[in-house]
Amino acid sequence: MVDIEQIKNKFLRGEADEAELQQLLEWIKQSPANRSELFNEKDIWDAVALLRNTRNYKVENELLQFNRSIHIQKKIRFPDWLKIAAMVVIAIGIGWLIRGQISNQTKIYGSDELKEIIVPKGQMNQIFLADGTRIWLNSDSKILLPPVFVGNKRSVTLEGEAFFEVAKDKRHPFEVKTEGQVIEVLGTSFNVRAYKGNIIQTTLTEGKIKLRTAKQETILSPNEQSVVNRSTGKLSVKKVNTNFYDSWKEGRYEFVNENLVNVFKLVERWYDVELIYDANEFSNMYFSGVIRKDKPVSHFLQLLDLTIPVDYKMNGDKISIKKQ
Repeated sequence: MVDIEQIKNKFLRGEADEAELQQLLEWIKQSPANRSELFNEKDIWDAVALLRNTRNYKVENELLQFNRSIHIQKKIRFPDWLKIAAMVVIAIGIGWLIRGQISNQTKIYGSDELKEIIVPKGQMNQIFLADGTRIWLNSDSKILLPPVFVGNKRSVTLEGEAFFEVAKDKRHPFEVKTEGQVIEVLGTSFNVRAYKGNIIQTTLTEGKIKLRTAKQETILSPNEQSVVNRSTGKLSVKKVNTNFYDSWKEGRYEFVNENLVNVFKLVERWYDVELIYDANEFSNMYFSGVIRKDKPVSHFLQLLDLTIPVDYKMNGDKISIKKQ
């Protein structure tokens, strides 16, 4: 008699042999519920793994490791549905990010001179500019830009969060303006989180950027993050793991010891829900884990409950959360 629970546990720990993995695949094929159960458990296991090993954890390696464990080099062929299901383990496909239910809700306003592109809560979108620059816009964000760049600078204005892959043009620097700072680049990749409030985070993945506030100026190198306090104008720089700040564009948020109130705000934007809670009750609490855009908000609540026991009630798009 096959003990599927034991095989699942061994798979999650990376200890299942080839025969056990084949039995697991047969079990997955029996019903969609089995497949969903396995990948839900894998999501939670991944979140715990992230907390245990924040430096070495890379979500994009999950599918590769899974394939190696079942000896893909032997050219075992799996049904298409299983390949799709396996992809859920690592992240949703980038193509999903800009099509279907997302792009058709983006709103574009403005005249022939400037366009304001608004992405509502619960949505994401991508923009491809004529100069070759690529921009991901996160939920509850807007960007103001011209249809064609003219003059010495390529300038855009952002409110919210966006990831930029800027096409290099030495004669025409790219400029990102937010309330409280200006970023100047030639060609590079970076994330800006500039929602309403006191803090602006700029996280550099590749290249270099010059960042200016009313009081200070600095140069960021890869894997550095600047934090600007709008009220005081103070600017600080620290080393970070950029995966924790730009993974949202691939359909997931990775949190490591993130203030729980900040997490709640991001969850509200991402899922277009209202979380009702006492900020004082959660202000000194921290959360680590992975949440995914292709999972419902209830998945985040279940993961939260494993970390911090809570009681929650869902009433449409309003969710009440209290500590147990």
